[in-house]
Amino acid sequence: MMNSAQPPPAAGQPGQPQQLPQQQAPSNQAPWWMKYAAKALGAVGGLIAIGLGAFNCVTVTPLYLLAGIWQIMAGFLVTVLEAPFLCMFIDFVQNLSKKMENASAFFKGGLYIAIAIPAVLMCQTASIIIGSGLIFSAGVLNGLMALGKKASREEMLGNAASDKVPIVVDPQPMATS
Repeated sequence: MMNSAQPPPAAGQPGQPQQLPQQQAPSNQAPWWMKYAAKALGAVGGLIAIGLGAFNCVTVTPLYLLAGIWQIMAGFLVTVLEAPFLCMFIDFVQNLSKKMENASAFFKGGLYIAIAIPAVLMCQTASIIIGSGLIFSAGVLNGLMALGKKASREEMLGNAASDKVPIVVDPQPMATS
């Protein structure tokens, strides 16, 4: 038994398992309001995309029907990932949402942009453009969050001054044949 007056053995000594260094997650430099704006736009935009996709399915043209179904699926996926509490009775939603919370904002943004484009390519009606545009906008916001904060003015000026390369102008014009 250990006495409470004795300090615990250091890592790597007998009786104490060796501690592995923990990986530090990169600090997310995005402002708090941008995180909430991306979540809100994704959740509301996904719901609107589902409704507009269903509206687009009321047609006799097969390509428009396919575009509406694609938009409904894309809107559902974005809603599930951004607002899992709206779909809490579907058993796979919580696991999928937790996995995507750990994914980078760049991956999320790319996914949202990629699933928004096919419906617009199939059908260019207002309902598809608005619904897919909202999903696309949520992807753009996530992509902007992945870029992080911009540098200070002084840091940008310092980088611009150090990158100057002298331009050499040839005094003799090129001869044309």
